[in-house]
Amino acid sequence: MRKILLHVAGLAILLAGPGDAVVRVPGDVPRVGAALSIVEPYDTILVAPGVYAENLVWPSKPGIKLLSEAGRGVTILDGGGRDQVIGIYCGVDTTTVVRGFTIRNGHAEGM
Repeated sequence: MRKILLHVAGLAILLAGPGDAVVRVPGDVPRVGAALSIVEPYDTILVAPGVYAENLVWPSKPGIKLLSEAGRGVTILDGGGRDQVIGIYCGVDTTTVVRGFTIRNGHAEGM
């Protein structure tokens, strides 16, 4: 998290702000969806190699970066044919990033 040093009446107060946190999957949380539920705007989720069987709903927070540690050949988001692998409905902007994943076995109604 971004840290802000604030001087008030001779006291130094350290405030944490959004944007600098890195949440590791599966280090800090076991699943990508869990990471998406706790990040703040402009934070980064760093995903270790593996197959993640998830159907994600992107939070309405701008600037989240979902990044693979080792690339799409070894980091897979698998929807299991049940639903979309990543559903992004609102709250993203041009600073939102999803990079380095194979995305497979998604399903959308009518497709």
